[in-house]
Amino acid sequence: MELSFKQIDEITVVKIESSELNHVVSHDFQRQINPIFEEKQFNIALDMDSVDFMDSMGIGTLITLRNKLMKEKGNIAMFNISDRVKKIIDIAALHKVFELYETEEDAVNGLKEKMLA
Repeated sequence: MELSFKQIDEITVVKIESSELNHVVSHDFQRQINPIFEEKQFNIALDMDSVDFMDSMGIGTLITLRNKLMKEKGNIAMFNISDRVKKIIDIAALHKVFELYETEEDAVNGLKEKMLA
């Protein structure tokens, strides 16, 4: 699993370069995302374009990330979500927990609005 990072103002866009977010890659995901906390970047937009499957461990990893960000008064959004992953999100009721957007621009703007609220 690879993560790539880019900064758009105070938002960190994280692209997940893996077709699966599951028990196999979740520890690697956590290891690679940790520098965000060291750099005090607590507003994240996750690009889910490559992700085609998530299992319970992947869902738990995202919830853990969200909880850590919220402790720091941060926010998280997801965008570019495949239909298959949208079904998993709906089944797990994650649409109640995460802000979901179609595009990177929408996610970044949504996070900026939350930061101003």
